[in-house]
Amino acid sequence: MLLSRSAVAGLFVAAIAAFSAAPAAWAQTLVYGRGADSLSLDPAMATSSEDFKVADWVFDGLVRFDGPTTKIAPALAESWERSEDGLTWTFKLRNGVKFHDGTPFTAEAVKVSFERQFIKENPSYSPRFVRWGGKLGAMKSVEVVDDHTVKLHFSLPQPALLYNLAIYPAYIVNPKSIAGKPDGLVERPVGTGPFKFVRWEKNNLIELVRNDEYWGEVPKVERVVLRVIPENDVRLLALQKGEIHLTDDVPFNRINDLKADKSLDIQTIGAVGFSGIWLNVEKGPLKDIRVRKAIQKAINRERVYKVSFFGLGEIGQQAMPPGELGHSKDLPKYDYDPKGAKALLAEAGYPDGFELQFMSFANPRPYFPSPTDGVAIIQADLKAVGIKATVSMATWADWITRRRAGDFGITVGGWTASTVDPEGVIYPTFHSQFIGEDNASRFKNPKVDALLDKARSTYDDAERQKLYAEAMNIIADEAAAVFLVHPVYSLGVRSEVKGVYRNPANQVYLNSATLAK
Repeated sequence: MLLSRSAVAGLFVAAIAAFSAAPAAWAQTLVYGRGADSLSLDPAMATSSEDFKVADWVFDGLVRFDGPTTKIAPALAESWERSEDGLTWTFKLRNGVKFHDGTPFTAEAVKVSFERQFIKENPSYSPRFVRWGGKLGAMKSVEVVDDHTVKLHFSLPQPALLYNLAIYPAYIVNPKSIAGKPDGLVERPVGTGPFKFVRWEKNNLIELVRNDEYWGEVPKVERVVLRVIPENDVRLLALQKGEIHLTDDVPFNRINDLKADKSLDIQTIGAVGFSGIWLNVEKGPLKDIRVRKAIQKAINRERVYKVSFFGLGEIGQQAMPPGELGHSKDLPKYDYDPKGAKALLAEAGYPDGFELQFMSFANPRPYFPSPTDGVAIIQADLKAVGIKATVSMATWADWITRRRAGDFGITVGGWTASTVDPEGVIYPTFHSQFIGEDNASRFKNPKVDALLDKARSTYDDAERQKLYAEAMNIIADEAAAVFLVHPVYSLGVRSEVKGVYRNPANQVYLNSATLAK
């Protein structure tokens, strides 16, 4: 939706009016503008970056990513070792760490944090723990050796374990907060992280305060306030005026002109993942592979890339970018071919095309910063071959619900991995185990399932590469999704803010952030 300058100004005033009454004590408050609100503050229930960006600051894992890199570094665990059979990992835990309420951190907290997610009889278990199975589903048990030693036992080798332990489902929570309460952390999280939770005004703001007793690098700023400003233009105007200090997922159509603004620092970094269109293979004509391949040929990826992504990132027709484990070099590809698309539709019994429900969201995502632009192009391309796609814009929460339920024909989407490993990209999005969760296309192929299962249980990277590439080739040949672009992450930061960065795992690091007075 295009807004007039007056409309933008009106929305802007409404969105930031609360700041006019901000107390002087907030002079060292970092204000983070975001496009949508969190749905849960429990890291085990996180389903998107809007959830886990808060978890990243309130909680810690056993390990972490080292600064702006994807190198694994110690966090709540100081050291670790793997057994010869690869089924048991032993972690030595850091001494002297406390949760935000003063409770000491021990191995028991690790046991409680993990067991609540895979033992369904656990009184703190919730079916909303949807990420565990795709990350750490092979965990059999957690053994407390002593207060500062814990062993994790698995049914299968875990080549991506350290990556999986560095992200939100594996963050360690305070046992007192969840004792018999599956939803105990949803609205009031208690962790060991660099910031403490203060309050949450739904669809407005979340306030965090510095943890002065943090075991690692104590944050420089006193507070962080995450302000929900859904409209891209409003949020960017707030950034330019200095009413917010930073925002992520800057729309690609604004990156180049914002880079010319000397009051801003616009950062981009390559993401591990893809932007694309999910095709619901259980819906009407989309059950036919010829129809799905026709859609592949109907879409002009080059135009989508130039108009919607503004030449940022790179065009790609698979899940993993070049140079990453799991990238296939002999992938079946689809050229832009409207005539070929029409021929396939006619062969499938749709010479005059058909009607199709096209669901989208309006707020920016890491894999689709400007969804409305992309939707318009794709809708026009489909119309050109006879497919009448009716677009419905959903709120972020409704889009999540409908995507999981399969309540759509096609939808914009994609995936950016927090684990920077193919296990965190291809496995959760195309294994049939995750239909109803993150396998949005509802794709089911026994051979692909077997390849993905085998790939995530061997420590041999050469073998993993072979298995993931073979699985990806089948997924492409089955036309389960339209892969468009390997995107970049973006971060818009005021020039008076220093020390903020976003890593390839989609984590925004604030500990070293400083704010000029």
